Amino acid sequence: MTITRRQFMGGALAIAAFAAPAQGQVLTADGFIELHAQKATLGLLEAGAGKTEAWLLGPGPGPAVIRAKQGQPLKLRFINDLDREIWLHCFGVRGPTELMTINVPPGADHAVDCVFTPPDAGTFWIAPMSEQSRMRDMGLSAVLVVEEAVPIPGMSDLVMVLDDWKLADDGSVAGNFGDVEVMVGEGRLGNWFTINNRFRPKLDLAKDGYTRLRILNAANVRTMYLLFKGQDPLLIARDGQPVKPEALQGKSIVLAPGERADLLISASEGDIGLALDLFEDVAEIGYLIAPKGSTKPAALADNFALPPNPVSPLSSPEAMRSVTLTLEGGIKGGLSAAKLNGEMRDLRTLLENGKGWAINGVAGPAAEPLFTAKKGETIRLDIENRTAFAQPLHIHGHGWKVVSEEPPGPFLDTVVVLAGQTVSVAFTADNPGLWALHSLVAERADGGLIGTFTVTE
Repeated sequence: MTITRRQFMGGALAIAAFAAPAQGQVLTADGFIELHAQKATLGLLEAGAGKTEAWLLGPGPGPAVIRAKQGQPLKLRFINDLDREIWLHCFGVRGPTELMTINVPPGADHAVDCVFTPPDAGTFWIAPMSEQSRMRDMGLSAVLVVEEAVPIPGMSDLVMVLDDWKLADDGSVAGNFGDVEVMVGEGRLGNWFTINNRFRPKLDLAKDGYTRLRILNAANVRTMYLLFKGQDPLLIARDGQPVKPEALQGKSIVLAPGERADLLISASEGDIGLALDLFEDVAEIGYLIAPKGSTKPAALADNFALPPNPVSPLSSPEAMRSVTLTLEGGIKGGLSAAKLNGEMRDLRTLLENGKGWAINGVAGPAAEPLFTAKKGETIRLDIENRTAFAQPLHIHGHGWKVVSEEPPGPFLDTVVVLAGQTVSVAFTADNPGLWALHSLVAERADGGLIGTFTVTE
């Protein structure tokens, strides 16, 4: 198959998928948004051709989009119609530890309720934490849009989920899940691009005012370099956290797996082409369509920015406690042995058990956390990447800043550490409980590049 492309967008009501209101998702009598993990058949090839058997958090054909309000309770009910248990995590959400990662056994009689109040406004997502390589590549995820407590006038939402599916010529998902060579190598790289589970979609911009593009990279491993042809969007948020507004100035927006970005764009300058910079090629993946009669919105104020979220500030550098995280594994990644289930194992034994990556010499979660922090303590993590690959590392339940650069960056939930480099991030441990740190490359998280830390009261 030749490389091609994908799409994603938004909705209305409490949940939305694609442009249609609820796409069969249910708001129950007791006020829960009901999400079913279920099988669906998608037409991902050109003009909707092909039959791709997918797993979705909703009936499809588009990804599920959940809408919530900052500071107001969100009531979710998960029902697993698949034949295996799933573990789901709310990526980027700083909610309570016992609810941000939940187990949903198969069967309608094992529905799991999740009720919490999102502290932050922004673009987040819900995706698997177990069998990530298979489940994410089959499409099992949802976007969580948390709207600001005070609505921002003049903006309409358009959610776009970028993905790359690994498909055979007939549109079926290609095999090799669990392949050790894939796990220790680049990962499960797709060959077919979509936005919102469609090939080269045409997505409507708002006729008046600004369209707020909420973009998620849902791919297993591919970093997306998204280009806009015909306009210069304004970046206003990353990973659900506001950033100082900045025009792209013709450059791509770069999103590692699991990263999100919010951008402002208007329909006043006509249609916009969406493309991926593949370095050896550029692939068109979709179009943003300007309705006829679109008007130019009022200019943004010079000091425009999204309101900040209540993320705890960092302490002074002298008061931070330093913790070193060493990433090893993969091809030419320096891993010869690691602890697995509490016992040292050589590389051959690790590979036989589906592991090939480690943090601080431990492959996968262990009985002992990587470190323990006291509530209110600022932790500086010096992340040393000894592997041969760039590593997007994600933190649960908190936001961190890169502090090994001046000035420190904005609060985010993911940092990309290039091969052979060390990056320092810092966060204030204000959310008690057991949390995880892991690669956002699905195969590497499955393969051991995941650990835990504890925040005590």
